[in-house]
Amino acid sequence: MADAQGAGGPLLSRRTLLGTAAAITAVGALGARPGRAEAATGLLRIVDLGQAATLHPGSPADLRVGDNRALLTESGTAAVRLWADWPSLQPDGALAPGDPASPGAPFLAALDGQIAAANEDGLRVVLQFYRFPTWANGTAELAAVRGTDAEISFAYADRIAPAAWARYVAVGREPAAYSPSRRALEFAVPAEGCGPGTAWAGMFAFLHERYRPGTAGPFVDAIELVNEPNFQLWPQRAPSPTADPFALGPVVVQRTVAEMMASARAVSAAAGHPGLLLTPSFADSNQGGRTVTHYDELAVALLDELAATGAVVGPNEAWAHHDYTDVEGRVEATKTQHLRTLLAGRWTGLADATGPVVLITEGGARLSQMRALYPTEDPRAAQAESIRLALERHARADGPGAGVWMFSQYTLHADPSFDCGLLDASPSTTRRPSFAAWSAGPRGGAWPAPGRW
Repeated sequence: MADAQGAGGPLLSRRTLLGTAAAITAVGALGARPGRAEAATGLLRIVDLGQAATLHPGSPADLRVGDNRALLTESGTAAVRLWADWPSLQPDGALAPGDPASPGAPFLAALDGQIAAANEDGLRVVLQFYRFPTWANGTAELAAVRGTDAEISFAYADRIAPAAWARYVAVGREPAAYSPSRRALEFAVPAEGCGPGTAWAGMFAFLHERYRPGTAGPFVDAIELVNEPNFQLWPQRAPSPTADPFALGPVVVQRTVAEMMASARAVSAAAGHPGLLLTPSFADSNQGGRTVTHYDELAVALLDELAATGAVVGPNEAWAHHDYTDVEGRVEATKTQHLRTLLAGRWTGLADATGPVVLITEGGARLSQMRALYPTEDPRAAQAESIRLALERHARADGPGAGVWMFSQYTLHADPSFDCGLLDASPSTTRRPSFAAWSAGPRGGAWPAPGRW
């Protein structure tokens, strides 16, 4: 798993990370007043290479493997999304993420190498900051007994759907008989939170210093603070107010997102705001309950939290969103535009003349959904048509395209468990019709220059 080393960053232990984050607290909130950027001159298309690109260096998803770089160039893709997985980069809290002795060193080298390759190819890079190590969120003891009833049953109402829990109980809570799907331990929100002075803030500071524009080594254009907090993080809500553990308490996960934003804003301010900060990156899932919060409910809750805490969101902070269901459903009235109506008059981050800007950092059309929604069509042809139509609509300055500067495709090579790929799953190199549909999309696209901040 070792790879060519990229440019070095500061060697920070957990103690140093905490100290760095505490020092950043004094910087305070972003001082620049909100501003507006010029309207987009074209839709910027980004391919998310998927978690495997950096969690499994050398895998088919790795940017440097096979024809991946050539495929992105041929398709006219302008940006890539790469994942900075904290548990992989710093599995041992006693060792710094940049320490050559750390078990995370090969993962950091692989991330360096892929960012450098993207830089060389002229691709914009969005870095997705992902998950929590179990040493940082207090679940290390549970991780040591992962797969046992002790782990499965921990905070079950916040991690497992009611029907799955009932089935588990019905088999006598025997994991060998049935192991319910559940939120991973690495998505548990740390008890200390994610605000300035926390371990999360320290790790963000490490990534920002290592990869911000203007560094001597590989750099990214934006850091996305969290992935789908309304779908992955737990707990989503306060404890049940009734005897039913699955009853809905008030939503609370927006506080974690607001804390992340405050930490990142302080780090960015100390460096002169060199790049974009993307958040909250909600999933567009239609599910609900204790384990999933609908994106529009949480959008309002987050805006309320930002207002209540007096946060000053600046123009280098952009609202990111994920969009699968609009693409798959081929709908004209998009969730993205509904989201922009919720943000109007309240969001002081990146905006243009049409209102708040939304960057779609993850999305696509799953073959499973093509089969369900369009049973008379060939699934691969249906996928291509869904992507073609979505690109056509979002490329227009009116309708779905208003204020949407970025449009995403999830993975080049298909992930069999979430099949949106433009090519069949490796080792196949077969291009699906969707590759041609994606390649026919608009070229170029607007990217805010750092000087705007």
